Amino acid sequence: MNNKKYSKAINQSNNYFTKLVHLIKISIRIQVILAFILCILFSLLVFFISSPFFVSQDRHLDFTEGIVTIDERARDMVTQLNRMDQNLNGLITELGNKDRDFRDKFLNRSIPSSKKDEEWIKIPSEETKFYQLTKKELILYLLNSSRNRNNFDAFITDINGKILFKTAGVNEAQVSIKNIKEDAEKSLIIKNHEIPTVTRMYPITLNDGHNYLVVRGTPKSTTVYTKETGVTPYLLGLITFILCFYLITKQKMREIEEIALGLMEIAKGNLNYRIREKSKDEVGSLATNINYMASELNEMIERQRQMEKLKDELTTNVSHDLRTPLTSIMGYLRLVKDHQYKNQQQLDEYVDIAYGKSVQLKKLIDDLFDFTRLTNEGVQLKKENVSLSQMLRQLMDELDPIANDNNVKFTSDFPKEQIMMEVDPNQMVRALENILMNAIKYSTPPRNIQVKMSKNIQSVQISVSNPCESLSRDEVVRLFDRFYRVDTSRSSQQSGAGLGLAITKSIIELHHGTINADYQNQVITLSITLPFHENM
Repeated sequence: MNNKKYSKAINQSNNYFTKLVHLIKISIRIQVILAFILCILFSLLVFFISSPFFVSQDRHLDFTEGIVTIDERARDMVTQLNRMDQNLNGLITELGNKDRDFRDKFLNRSIPSSKKDEEWIKIPSEETKFYQLTKKELILYLLNSSRNRNNFDAFITDINGKILFKTAGVNEAQVSIKNIKEDAEKSLIIKNHEIPTVTRMYPITLNDGHNYLVVRGTPKSTTVYTKETGVTPYLLGLITFILCFYLITKQKMREIEEIALGLMEIAKGNLNYRIREKSKDEVGSLATNINYMASELNEMIERQRQMEKLKDELTTNVSHDLRTPLTSIMGYLRLVKDHQYKNQQQLDEYVDIAYGKSVQLKKLIDDLFDFTRLTNEGVQLKKENVSLSQMLRQLMDELDPIANDNNVKFTSDFPKEQIMMEVDPNQMVRALENILMNAIKYSTPPRNIQVKMSKNIQSVQISVSNPCESLSRDEVVRLFDRFYRVDTSRSSQQSGAGLGLAITKSIIELHHGTINADYQNQVITLSITLPFHENM
């Protein structure tokens, strides 16, 4: 069971892979996307491999951490100084608990005799001892303790710049508040890898007055090592991308170039030239369409040549076919005009011949007119629901005497039931009559003309077969061309201008049907197919 599941999974994977490969082959978009992705992957690979060989190491000092430490300690000092007016006892107790130097210096100390006149602060500790110090000592302690720990100087000024309290490293007694502010603003924009002198200025409230705490010093630095990659790996990656893209698309571009050259060759008039179809994608489809276009153009030009040839034949044939009966008519009328007849019987004979030639000439002109109208879609069919089988039987009965005169007979094979269709009776009678007359004229006696009719759900089929002389393939193909006759001599014994089958074809096509000829074993068969759904 597991083996079957495994085999099924393998087959499904193979099917998916085959579909994917087929999809890639037929879509140039997917091919370009995949080529782009592969080129990027190769260029990134080259970049990462070459980067270690082009890395330079840089060493510099970073003062970020020291600046942050100064800022934090300065803000702590601001908080402590502001608490002096808010909660002095809590501040001293907190300092005593955290700072051993503060405990050693101010816890349970004796008041020097020289400072008994100053205002002392006495606060009990948790050990039933007392912290004794002045407010000035507390402020100086806060300033100096921060200085010792963080290597900066600090002082407190009033709003006029007079220094009230300062650390040991400050020598000024008066400063410019404006200059201090400018120095503080400049130090904020100093880059971290430069050697800065940090100045910070904070407003504080001391003894209910407005003062400023100024912190100034050089922050501690740390050594930072950075690695910088030059432009060479990027250039190598770019060159790799371009090279890979060129190599991958080279074959496709060559195929496009061949199509362009093929188009130029076809544009020069060489319509027999064919472009090689190398792929199944849009480019291959383009080559296929161009080849199809060249083939169609070649066939169209060939058809135009045939039309020109037929046009020349038309002029010659019409001239001959019109001139022959007209010459006869004029000749006999001249005899009548010049009274060159012996008796009334000979006169009647001349008149009958002239009249017969006139009828022949009229029929030819009528055929020409009808053919022109039919081929130019100038005829509107007047359809009626008629029995097609009865129509064909009646035509065969009417033409039976002519068939007997030509030593041939009709044989039929029709369905028993009537075959009803929507057709134009007059036009359909003419088409069927042309086919039957053609079979009578060109049959080799004594043989039979076989007429068959059958039907299926979609259409009715009519076929007329008769024995005839040997025909070439070209003669069979051209049977439905206008003015074409199998007997090439215009003075043939058989009458007609070669328009009968051409007219028949036009009538059948107006009924949305088809007609074709087939020749086998000296028997030619003309087959008509009339669809039901087009006519009903």
